[in-house]
Amino acid sequence: MAWRLRGRLSLLGRIYALAAALIIVSAVITGGTFALRQRVEDSTSYLISRIVPAQNDTAGLITAYAQQESRVRAFLLTDDPAFLRAYESDQASAADIEARLQRLLADDNAVQEMLGQVIGAAETWRAQSVDPLLTQGSGPGPTTLSQAEQRSEVQLANQLRDRLNELHERVDQLAQSEEDRAAAARAAANWLTLALVMAGLIASLGAILTLHFSLNRPLRALLSDVNGVSRGNLDRPVEADGPPELATVARAVESMRRRILDETRHIARMQEELARHEKAERHRAEQDYATVVDALDEGVVVVGPDRLIESANPAAQRILGVPGPEIVGTPVTAWRVFDEFGKMTAPRDLNPMYVNSKVLRLERKDGRSVWLALTSRALTTAEDMRTKVVMSFTDITEQRAARTRLEHEATHDPLTGLANRTLVLQHLEQARRQDRPTAVLFLDLDNFKLINDSLGHSVGDDVLKHVGRQLVHATPPGDLVGRLGGDEFVVLAHDLSGHEELGDRCARMLGAVAEPLRAQGRLLHVTGSVGIVVFGPGDERAGQDLLRDADVAMYQAKSRGGGCHAFFDVALRERVQRHMDLEQDLRHAARMDELWVAYQPVAELGTGRLVAVEGLLRWQHPVHGAVSPGEFIPIAEGSDLINRIGAHMLRTATGRIGAERPGLDVVLNANLSPRQLDDPGLHALVQRTLSDSGLPAENLCLEVTEEAIMRDPTAAARVLNGLRELGVFLAIDDFGTGYSSLAQLRRLPLDTLKIDRSFITDLPESAELRVIVSSIITMAHAIGLDVVAEGVETARQLDLLRDIGCDHAQGYYFSKPVPLDELLSSGLT
Repeated sequence: MAWRLRGRLSLLGRIYALAAALIIVSAVITGGTFALRQRVEDSTSYLISRIVPAQNDTAGLITAYAQQESRVRAFLLTDDPAFLRAYESDQASAADIEARLQRLLADDNAVQEMLGQVIGAAETWRAQSVDPLLTQGSGPGPTTLSQAEQRSEVQLANQLRDRLNELHERVDQLAQSEEDRAAAARAAANWLTLALVMAGLIASLGAILTLHFSLNRPLRALLSDVNGVSRGNLDRPVEADGPPELATVARAVESMRRRILDETRHIARMQEELARHEKAERHRAEQDYATVVDALDEGVVVVGPDRLIESANPAAQRILGVPGPEIVGTPVTAWRVFDEFGKMTAPRDLNPMYVNSKVLRLERKDGRSVWLALTSRALTTAEDMRTKVVMSFTDITEQRAARTRLEHEATHDPLTGLANRTLVLQHLEQARRQDRPTAVLFLDLDNFKLINDSLGHSVGDDVLKHVGRQLVHATPPGDLVGRLGGDEFVVLAHDLSGHEELGDRCARMLGAVAEPLRAQGRLLHVTGSVGIVVFGPGDERAGQDLLRDADVAMYQAKSRGGGCHAFFDVALRERVQRHMDLEQDLRHAARMDELWVAYQPVAELGTGRLVAVEGLLRWQHPVHGAVSPGEFIPIAEGSDLINRIGAHMLRTATGRIGAERPGLDVVLNANLSPRQLDDPGLHALVQRTLSDSGLPAENLCLEVTEEAIMRDPTAAARVLNGLRELGVFLAIDDFGTGYSSLAQLRRLPLDTLKIDRSFITDLPESAELRVIVSSIITMAHAIGLDVVAEGVETARQLDLLRDIGCDHAQGYYFSKPVPLDELLSSGLT
């Protein structure tokens, strides 16, 4: 019965039956797997959204109550209200966490009951222990607990901790329960998935066996018949046998056999007809080909097997500059041809059979050179025939010239004609690959921005072109001179014999650059600074890195005053890297509470009492430790940070001195940098700082340097007058180091003059200095200024200053800059 059923069922029917069975089994297994996977996802979602946050909140609640207990004990020990405020904040945090726990685990009665016990224990702890203790500790001074109070406080706190631990254990149990449930569902789903895979394998094996037993014999017979048809055996009919599908294929092959037999007979008749037309069509095609070739703008010549030119179209005659009769019969090797690098091509390299695609330069008989894009192809490919070759070429002379111009523009500076950054980097990479010792001489003009700003960019361009010409004249022919942009130039020197020669070469370069240039009727003198980097075999620095290091060395030369050169070394790079790191860290130093203010006293020489303190900014870096003001203040001055940290210092110092009043009635001296004087918001900053700190204006003295004032005396006077209107005092700091005079200072609203420490250090040993300092004091008093001597370190210096009439003194003799608490405890106040 089964055999008859298989005979009636088609091959596809058998496969469909197996597929249906597989689909039913797969549906059942997939449904079960989906349900189990959904159970895993539900448990996982519940864990992530409810249980895990509840675990974190339970731990946070334990921490919050522990912090409350710690804050209460700290308050009782120190009587510091800050700990009381922290306790109240932790109490509010605990209340928020308890509310979240009630929401997260609202469906678990045990957790809710335990949470209620925690809240009750907390209320009991606060009502019976904390609140009475806080009431008792509100008096002055630390509070000492009796043993009974300590035992009661510890007992209530332990009860609260027990309730918290029970709650934490219950939440952990919920998490473990959900994890176990998810793991069981996941394991069951994996077994069902394995069952689905096994069912698929069994169904596939059944389909393979069905195909094998159903197709083996009939398919071999059908293949034998098909092979016979493919070999041209069209006389034997194809028999239909096997499953319905194979029988259908056999009938189709039989139909195809009959059609092929008919088509074969028809083709035989057509071949006879085509043979008659072939000769006429070939002749017409040759005529059309000749017409097309003659109309081409591309030169075409046909070269025979003996390498003689047999024909040339009009375009070839025009490009080669020779009439057709003179071209035909000449050998290919008769022409002078050069490759792209200017090397003459050997006759064997012009064999048309081996010239596939080349760019060549050909010298015509009239003396003109043309660039040709040349290709060749064999006209016949039969191995037993001598081959003709057709060579075609296009005149690319103009395109070649245009490309050369574009390449030059892409690698050269348009203003000076020197190599640009791209070409310089190419040469550096080439030298590095060849292990060729090379020196990078990086030149930057000194004060070029002043020329641009004062005389205009056209004059600046003339200066740049002049510098470029001078560098080329002062550089050996084998070296590369380039302009990187702006006023930055570079020279790549290859023939090196040591640092001494490089120094001499830099001196010649700087001397050439300094040659005077006449522009707009005036004579200009330009100077520059040169940074030098030398690299050789084994140096792995890329071109950009070499330029960066040369730039670093150039800035080192500028720091020496300009007009000189400096060699790069690793220590220099480390200094620059430290400078960059400190600048970035300084941007966050105030926010990270790393900046603090030290205070140095100013004493009145007549009475010896403290009359003022100077606030000095200090930086405690988390990695580098204490960073000297001599290092980080110039960094701040050179960036946009000085206004920010200056404002931070002013707010911090005025707030602290204001908080110590009226017990500490002194003037606060605060420094203003030159860039702060340019800040339009300075007036508002000082006004707001005085208002916020409560410090009277007459208790603030702002110090400015000679440099800041003399850079623009008119603008400085305007700013200082505005500050004076607020009621603050003004002082000139480091007097004697700049170019101001007392006559100039007389026009400014100043109150105090501070003599620079350089005049005080050698005062006991120098009669000259005593005369100078005495004169400064006398003239300052004449225009109504008090005088402060800075840098006083010895009693002898102090006695001399008192003898010559100095008003105040400041220095290590009294105290180094220290925190205000240390200054207050030292007894100087």
